Amino acid sequence: QGYMNEALASLLEFGFSRLGLNRIEADIDPRNLASARSLERLGFTLEGHLRERWIVDGEVSDTGLYGLLAREWRGVARPSPN
Repeated sequence: QGYMNEALASLLEFGFSRLGLNRIEADIDPRNLASARSLERLGFTLEGHLRERWIVDGEVSDTGLYGLLAREWRGVARPSPN
């Protein structure tokens, strides 16, 4: 339904425009393809795959590390909120 994408876009806009951030990172489970697609739609770039980074409830899991720079965010064509 696009709610997550809209919410993330608002947070990114706030971070880059109001807080003056230069970089925002996201750390996801690389098996979560929906999260990866959502980040990529927003302009994030996969920057690394960290093997066996987390152990949660006894399960060893990798990390997909994504990054987005302010200059990249400004260059992404985003639909208007209305």
